[in-house]
Amino acid sequence: MARTIILVRHGKAKKVQLGTDDIDRPLVPGAAEALAPTFRHAMAQLHSARQAHLWASPALRAKQTSAALAPALVGNGIQIVETRNLPCLFEQDQATFLDELAATPDNACVAVVGHIPFMDELLTRLCDCQIDFAPGSIAAVELNGDPRDPSISGTLLWYARGPKLS
Repeated sequence: MARTIILVRHGKAKKVQLGTDDIDRPLVPGAAEALAPTFRHAMAQLHSARQAHLWASPALRAKQTSAALAPALVGNGIQIVETRNLPCLFEQDQATFLDELAATPDNACVAVVGHIPFMDELLTRLCDCQIDFAPGSIAAVELNGDPRDPSISGTLLWYARGPKLS
């Protein structure tokens, strides 16, 4: 069996404000609602997944995006078996993330909400694809074997660009 890894860049975030830490930046108004149709359609493509792990960066905007993704998973008959905030996603620590991913069952479906350049670099690492991860974009990769093994190359199953917000 193969792991399915769903990579999601958080939705459009507010610009950095003086006195606000980057980790505390929220999504812009309406961003979470704008993500819903893209997420519903994308999760409908997961024909074999019945359960999923839902991991997000501890950044507020990533947690808000994860909260928008959860109903799309559940609405498509996918039970969320684990929800976690992973500091390595905010810290852009690919080695730690790959260790976490390797600890999941070989047939796991793992939805991951994070940031760029991490999502771009991870997609390139997992399946040698280069895609512009605009805010709210989502891609699914099928990966056989140990995700830490640099010789393993996955398959891009699908990609959906996030909604454009002004």
